Amino acid sequence: MKRLFTISLFLIFLSKYSCAQNITGTWEGDLGGVEFLQINIIQVGDKICGYTWDYIYERKRDYCKAYFTGSYDKKNDVWFLSGYSFMANSGGHVLMQLRLRDEIEDGDIILRGFCRTKPSFFSGAGDPSAVKVKKVSNRPYIITDAMKECVKSIEPPKKIKNPPVITPKKITPPQKNTIQNKKQDSVVTTPVIVKPRDSITKIITSPKKIGLDTNRLNKTNERINKVISRIVVHDRKITLNVYDNGTIDGDSVSIFYNGRIIMSHKRLTDKPLLIDLTLDENTNIHSIVLFAENLGSIPPNTALIIFTTSSGKRYELLSSATLSQNAELIFEYAPK
Repeated sequence: MKRLFTISLFLIFLSKYSCAQNITGTWEGDLGGVEFLQINIIQVGDKICGYTWDYIYERKRDYCKAYFTGSYDKKNDVWFLSGYSFMANSGGHVLMQLRLRDEIEDGDIILRGFCRTKPSFFSGAGDPSAVKVKKVSNRPYIITDAMKECVKSIEPPKKIKNPPVITPKKITPPQKNTIQNKKQDSVVTTPVIVKPRDSITKIITSPKKIGLDTNRLNKTNERINKVISRIVVHDRKITLNVYDNGTIDGDSVSIFYNGRIIMSHKRLTDKPLLIDLTLDENTNIHSIVLFAENLGSIPPNTALIIFTTSSGKRYELLSSATLSQNAELIFEYAPK
């Protein structure tokens, strides 16, 4: 009961940001005639985020849950949803993109449109499937921490009431020292000269290590590292290719290896950021951290990471980072 009360308060707080067609809630229905689909949505203005849950009717163990973000296209009167990260996946599912329009049918509020699989570096988008879901609740079935973080990232900034007025201090000009010359019985005005001190402050700087930026590292450590994968590798030489995942929306990142910055403020596109890396011999645990410099036009900051080892092993991963959470990939080196 306490949990339901907390969720209700959270949704009441969100309602003041909502536009006319509020689609916050739980929606359930059909995907392509072969799958059950549930969409859990939180709307803030013309932005939305949440998660989907779908499963095959004939094989209910064949299912997935995935987070999405989206927005309202006022010109075409449609909602666009784009999946970016899996919560759960039975194995064969891929992230989806949905275009939906809210309608009234037989007195019920429905979302109708189509869904297609997201294009990746290796394949195009899948064929569209029809979607029809009906609103069954005015609140999402579950509000996860990731959804709360998403809402924070798209909330309008708070206005500052009655900002303090700063009055500039009045600068008093230095006074002149008057010295009387007794022999000439005249007054000579001589400015006071302040002699410099005989001490010299020395600024000693230590040599800067290549790739080590203390200020940037401190900013990175202020955020939580979310481990997207932990992989055992048998080679010290690896190559990483980092792309924007899905829609190219202006995401930019800085990339750290074991606390050392190796790329700074790089924009993610459909062309890869190429990193050739030799793993440090002084440790067997190695960390790659993606630090979101922004969230692009469609939060959060998402990336597709493809890396290969010198012996030919190949992996493909999806990462998601926010302004409070980094994406971390851990390699554990184990020689054969």
